[in-house]
Amino acid sequence: MLRKVYLHGYLATFHDGPITIVGDTIAEIVEGVTRQVAGFQPDPVKGRHRIKVAGYDTEESLHAQLGPDVEEIHLVPQMSGGKKGGLLQILLGAVLIGVGLLIGAGSLIGSLAMKVGALALLGGVTALLAPKPEADKNNETQNRSHYLGTPKNTVAIGTRIPILYGEHRVFGHFLSFDINAIEYKP
Repeated sequence: MLRKVYLHGYLATFHDGPITIVGDTIAEIVEGVTRQVAGFQPDPVKGRHRIKVAGYDTEESLHAQLGPDVEEIHLVPQMSGGKKGGLLQILLGAVLIGVGLLIGAGSLIGSLAMKVGALALLGGVTALLAPKPEADKNNETQNRSHYLGTPKNTVAIGTRIPILYGEHRVFGHFLSFDINAIEYKP
C-alpha cells in the first residue's frame, strides 16, 4: 500500500515535500527512505542520523504489520545530547554540592552527595571544554574508510581481489560493512 513519509526538522532539507513509498511495516518504510534519499548517508564523524518515528516507540511496533488506515508516517530527528549537555551537568553538580553542605559534610550521605556533585561538576566542565570533532577536508583522507579502525586491508571500491592458490597468510578485504541484520520471527 502507498504511504506518505513526511520529514521534519533538519531532515526536511533532504527532500522537498512528502515521500511516497510502498511498505508493510515501519521498518521497511524507514529502510527504503534512508537508502534512497541521499541526505541519510552516514557522516564519517557524526555517524548515522538518529531518527524517531512519531507514534512508534517500541521495536515491536516498528516491525508490526501496518493496517490500511496508516497513510502518513512522520520522521523526526531524535533528540540527543550535545555541547549544551555540560551546562546541565554543571548545574546538577552545584546542586548536589549544596545539598551535601546542607546535610553536613561529616555525615555519610552529605559527603557522598558532595563527592558525586564535584565529579558531575568536573565532568560538565570537561564536556564544555572538549573540542567538537570535525571531518578532515583533505582529499587524501576522504578515500579511506573512516568506519573501520583496523590497519589491515581497507581498500577503495573497485579494487581487484586476487585469487590465491596454495598456502598464504593474507588479510581479507571488507566488501561491505553497512549491513543491518534483523531477525524476523515467523
